[in-house]
Amino acid sequence: MAANPDPRSEIQLNNISFYYPESEQLVFNDLSIELPRGITTLVGQNGTGKSTLLLLAAGILLPVEGTVHLRGIDTRNLRDEQERQRHVSFIYQNMEFETEENIGDLLDYVYANGFYETKDPDLITELVDVCELKKILGKKTQEVSKGELQRTIIAFSLLYGSKIIMMDEPIFALEEYQKHRIMKYLIEYASSRDLSLYYSVHELDISEKYSDYLLLFHKNGWIELGPTRDLYNRKNIEETYEVPYIMLKRKEAIYREALRDRSSGGRHAGGRRPDSPSADDRS
Repeated sequence: MAANPDPRSEIQLNNISFYYPESEQLVFNDLSIELPRGITTLVGQNGTGKSTLLLLAAGILLPVEGTVHLRGIDTRNLRDEQERQRHVSFIYQNMEFETEENIGDLLDYVYANGFYETKDPDLITELVDVCELKKILGKKTQEVSKGELQRTIIAFSLLYGSKIIMMDEPIFALEEYQKHRIMKYLIEYASSRDLSLYYSVHELDISEKYSDYLLLFHKNGWIELGPTRDLYNRKNIEETYEVPYIMLKRKEAIYREALRDRSSGGRHAGGRRPDSPSADDRS
């Protein structure tokens, strides 16, 4: 597997191999790739390694062989979770958790204990407006809908003050206008603060419109990196998904519905542990 490196790389994966202990089937074998600074979207079929790559790049998973350098730091040295979060704020697929505090108090707490050197007194108010959280500020996370929880978690991810934001299927439960409103805000926010954003969604129009770079995950294990304006075309997308372009919208809708079905099975304190995603999550 290989890709053309970008000179302004944020994360370097060097000759990495990885498999999940329970399967021992390689997800990546001797992969070397550099993830550029800016806005990058991961596109490809379910099961091609998108979620796993994000987890490795964030230092949440460690490679079996090879090294991952996150902003120049070997991820094996980022054993303290708080130190890792200083660099990366990560939104897991189908992230759910229960809290004692209400959402309004949690927003204040996350911002007060985050990593911003200077605080913007208007940021929480701005995020409450953009993410439409005003009506749920007095509720706990287990008392809101899936879409409301996703919008809340996106707000948390920005309030941390991390230099990199990674999101794995963060908006599938949102209304269409909310998806575009929040993605537009995320792009503007990251660009204005020189942050990097890496995300995976199963909506091609979102990936095309809101990214600088595209990571195409082909079924044969090849990962292709390049500017979105160059890589995003009908031929490349059809080769990546192995279906005619006209059928992709239906396929996207089916996958989003499957995510919603899985998220309706109930919440649990602490959310899903990231170290052992289910087979379906290894997208």
